[in-house]
Amino acid sequence: MRTRTLLTVTTVLLLAGCSGPGAESVPEVASLRTASAAPTGTTAGAPVIRPDSTSADVRRMQQPWMRCLKEQGLPTTTTEDGLLDLTATGNTKETNGRIMSAQPEIEKACGGLRPVLAPELDEDRNPYWADDNDDYHECLVEAGLDYVKKNGEWEPGPSWYTDSQAPDEATELGCQAKAFDGRKG
Repeated sequence: MRTRTLLTVTTVLLLAGCSGPGAESVPEVASLRTASAAPTGTTAGAPVIRPDSTSADVRRMQQPWMRCLKEQGLPTTTTEDGLLDLTATGNTKETNGRIMSAQPEIEKACGGLRPVLAPELDEDRNPYWADDNDDYHECLVEAGLDYVKKNGEWEPGPSWYTDSQAPDEATELGCQAKAFDGRKG
């Protein structure tokens, strides 16, 4: 199934350990956040995924975390574009790098390098998240994407499974940046 909802994509990228730009020569992505504005429970050095961060930005942000995971012995691969990614073979903590990355000792060693969601994208820290999520999906619908709201929840519409059109990251990011702006309404 295609994933059009960038919030979901961003979360999956973080939890699944998808890679970002690789090797040591890749520049870090700048963040508008200062160390004093670090989200609660994170390390000041952790990159912040903002509403306008592309999936390529997120992969670049993940590289310090990926390098740390590799140094801890987790199985990694290098993607075609030279980026580190976790190997996800099998469903056990002995073989699957994504599962292994959640182990307490690995989390302690590398967790502070994993990118974090900006407060406005974090459902637990944004008091307006539900309104922002509605605005985001309404923007996507206005842009021609098929979403419907049922029982207060946004779901893919009927053409979701039959439409072969590729997701449009620019539209999704535009809607996300507009909706999740840190203000109510």
